Amino acid sequence: MSVRHLATIVVGFLVAGAGGGLLWERLSDPTAGLTYQDQWYVEPAGPDVAFQSVAMFVLVAFPIGLVLAVLAGLWRDGETATVVTVLVAATAAGLVMYAVGSSLGPPDPQALAAGSPDYTPLPGHLGLTAPDRGRTPWMSTALVAFPAGAMTGLVGMYLFGAEGLARRSRG
Repeated sequence: MSVRHLATIVVGFLVAGAGGGLLWERLSDPTAGLTYQDQWYVEPAGPDVAFQSVAMFVLVAFPIGLVLAVLAGLWRDGETATVVTVLVAATAAGLVMYAVGSSLGPPDPQALAAGSPDYTPLPGHLGLTAPDRGRTPWMSTALVAFPAGAMTGLVGMYLFGAEGLARRSRG
């Protein structure tokens, strides 16, 4: 296994993470909300409304990780190095995906609500948690979607790929 091959895997995952962030931002509809007494509230209220951007993140990240890991698994030398590299690169790609998507999305509505007149409509920030006050928008298990997809693809490739589970002749 060459360092060049491993670096190609890392760069591929990071570029795909940036592209996934762009796609996540384009496909997600910002949560609608209103200001009231210098606070921003989701309108209509409910967890299903706030969950949309999290679900879209998972729906974009998991398949991208899966496909890239299948491609990385095509090389059959240095499986251990490939597994470690794919896991680290997929984790970093998930973080890049979040950073790109959230930076392209609308700004934090809680900050904009301070000083805004009551009942001003503001779009919600693109985050991975409910848009409640005091919540950190990136602290979510949704960040595991990219590495989970990658590990699924890599394990599937190693088990069921062209050389995986090959039957030996019995006679």
